[in-house]
Amino acid sequence: MASTVERISKQRDIIDRSALAEKIESVMRETGPQARRSHVLEILQSALAEGRAEIKRRLGEHPSQGYHASAEQAFLIDQIVRLIYDYVTVHAYPAANRTASERIAVLAVGGYGRGEMAPHSDIDIAFVTPYKRSSWTEQVVEATLYLLWDLGLKVGQSSRSLDETVKMAQED
Repeated sequence: MASTVERISKQRDIIDRSALAEKIESVMRETGPQARRSHVLEILQSALAEGRAEIKRRLGEHPSQGYHASAEQAFLIDQIVRLIYDYVTVHAYPAANRTASERIAVLAVGGYGRGEMAPHSDIDIAFVTPYKRSSWTEQVVEATLYLLWDLGLKVGQSSRSLDETVKMAQED
């Protein structure tokens, strides 16, 4: 069975993460510290709007292929989340020598995690750390969430250590 990403044709027509990452790097080099976040937010807002427009166009051409549109929507959000995470961990809160507790796994859960997202549905994300959260991981989670909210996205989130995650799974 093909993965969700493999089922999406012409992915870069929806969002070109590499090109956007280059734009963000350019902003980091050419813009003062006070304006960087707002410029990054503008880049992400534009990418989200253009990606949604492309998905809508594709669905209009093939209205019986809603399943593809839901996978494309999840793919679009994946790329936005990846760009935000990279920006936050590399530029907003860089950690030159991360300890073992300063690692984060960002997991898509629910319909988003299955690669089945309706347009404008909630984005369910779990932030998992190896141990108790450090101040760095809390800053990264908070900055990531604020950027998602500033994009107008509805986010359902949890932030747990690996032990807390396993404990919750056992209780479920």
